[in-house]
Amino acid sequence: MKTRIKTGLCGLLLAVAGAQSGLALADDLAAKGQAVFERDCSVCHTANAGGANIMGPNLHGVIGRNAGSLAGFSYSQAMKDRGAAWSRESLEAFVTQPQAAVPGTYMPYQGLADADERKALSLWLSQQH
Repeated sequence: MKTRIKTGLCGLLLAVAGAQSGLALADDLAAKGQAVFERDCSVCHTANAGGANIMGPNLHGVIGRNAGSLAGFSYSQAMKDRGAAWSRESLEAFVTQPQAAVPGTYMPYQGLADADERKALSLWLSQQH
């Protein structure tokens, strides 16, 4: 009986430790995403509630928002025509090569080659809501 309790407690502790480790990794990835945003995106975009549109639209709440739909920003017809809601995956594909993903977009960015940085960026942006 004591062995079962000890085994159960050990399993519970390992599960909690694993969950905390997973949260720490997600926090690290999000912090990396914020750094990528600040390095590559913040020249043209904000990502805070009520943030201004600059050369690009405010990206606060971008995950789940339809492309080309933020009021007060002048989108290319190509982006308006895309219309689908942004997901982390579609955002990662877009920032890989914006002109290839949405031909005719106004976004002059050449693309983010590093897949880990794209994943980190999309995670961080998904938390900005």
